[in-house]
Amino acid sequence: MMTRKKCDSRLIGTRWKLPLQILALFSCLLVTGCWDRIEVNDLAIILATGVDTRDNQVELTAQIFIPRKAGSGSSSGTGSGEASQSGVTMIRTAVGSNVAEAMNRLQRKVSRNVFWGHCEVIVISEQASKQGLRQYLDFFLRYTQIREHAFVFSTSKKARDLLALLPPLERSSAESLREMSNLKLGTRVTVLNLAQSIEGPSRSAVLSRMLILKPTSGQSIYASDPYVRGLTLIKNDRYVKTVTEPMSVGVLMLLNQLNNIIMPVDIEGKEGAVSIRLSAMKTKLTPQISNNEWSMKIKVDAKGEVVLNTTSKSIADPHMNALIEQQWKKKLTGLAEDALKLSQKQLKTDFFGFSIQFRRHYPKQWKSHKQNWDEILENMKVEVRVNTLITSTGKSTDPQGVPGQSDRY
Repeated sequence: MMTRKKCDSRLIGTRWKLPLQILALFSCLLVTGCWDRIEVNDLAIILATGVDTRDNQVELTAQIFIPRKAGSGSSSGTGSGEASQSGVTMIRTAVGSNVAEAMNRLQRKVSRNVFWGHCEVIVISEQASKQGLRQYLDFFLRYTQIREHAFVFSTSKKARDLLALLPPLERSSAESLREMSNLKLGTRVTVLNLAQSIEGPSRSAVLSRMLILKPTSGQSIYASDPYVRGLTLIKNDRYVKTVTEPMSVGVLMLLNQLNNIIMPVDIEGKEGAVSIRLSAMKTKLTPQISNNEWSMKIKVDAKGEVVLNTTSKSIADPHMNALIEQQWKKKLTGLAEDALKLSQKQLKTDFFGFSIQFRRHYPKQWKSHKQNWDEILENMKVEVRVNTLITSTGKSTDPQGVPGQSDRY
């Protein structure tokens, strides 16, 4: 009985084996493989894009990677900005009534399919920012190819000129800008950060302002690098003001983004000064509502090391060390208060995210008073407390070149 059942099952398996094989064969014929593939050689890869205005229209510039010259070691350049000295990039520009139309017209000037997935840098001129950033951000965040984590910079020049630079150190100006952002030389803002800032309760943003270094004598005007020079302040998605040092230092400090800086500090009652390299800084905002009065406490903890001493006193002296910390504290406090005055009294704009802190800690009160936020901000009492600490005096403690110092050795 068992043997008969086994035979029947084998016959059934054999009966269905051939039809299944035929079905599998026909299924393979229906599969066409990668029918919608796009080869790398058919792509124009965008490394950076710039936004300008021309005759009340949007001028869009794309920096395009040239793969055929990436490893050739070519060093020829046109000097016009159409190709870099390394032959790795070129730029193309198109104009439209809006950024989407400009992009569409840009495609007509390129023989390959334009691909924005590798665009890591976006430069927006201050002139374009005056027209409003919302239209650009809506497109950059809506278009599927563009990265929401691309870094955004501002410039008082033409964004096109910035992307047309031929950096002698990097392969492209896009790479130079990206490396500067990683070094935290200014603010580090992405497309997503920018959109969240201007659409959030503060309705403001702060961007790094880029300029162009003057080329050396005899070099092309494009044989240069971009560099950070101040900050661009955005209010309600539009450009309002440019600030440079020392005001920009205070703004970055309150944004908790002050890094990579050496600060000269004058010593009261002493001839000379001390330069301190900032090694760590943390800014903490603490909101408070008491008796219907809104206030903010700002605590700044700064650590640094002395890299230059032009006074005649030794930093190893505890009294001198304490005096340096006191003077550094005084300077940082003054910079913070100047930045607060600019934000609260002059521009009446919440650049430092006070509204975010109140919404987080006092959601009910914020919901009831957010319509009057501008008035609350202007009259808010803000207390700044700065703590400073010198963690190192460098490789030497005594000032160099002081008469009689050699007697100690």
